[in-house]
Amino acid sequence: MKSITLSIPSMYADHHVMGVRQALLGLDGVESVVASAARRAVVVQHDDAVVSADALGRVLAEAGYPAEVPVELEPTLQPSKDGSTWYTVIQRLTNTDRRDLEMSGDFRRY
Repeated sequence: MKSITLSIPSMYADHHVMGVRQALLGLDGVESVVASAARRAVVVQHDDAVVSADALGRVLAEAGYPAEVPVELEPTLQPSKDGSTWYTVIQRLTNTDRRDLEMSGDFRRY
């Protein structure tokens, strides 16, 4: 058995992981598939005499998950239409009042 790790930038959600696993496990010679949407990578253990790394790449491309091709994602934050700064990402810091802590959790007095 041979192990290969492929980077798949278009695998960023659980349903993509399932699609990649189904595509690869359908090949003869593939023993196991470990896919991670967080790392956008898949580790495939396969018999090199039965299936090649190029064949793995072709199957992934046919399934819509080409290896090593970056995906353009739409920006998640859209500017507001009213001109406010509501959607502006900034660091927000808060200070907790000690009196609130004393009345909650382990500090609560009955």
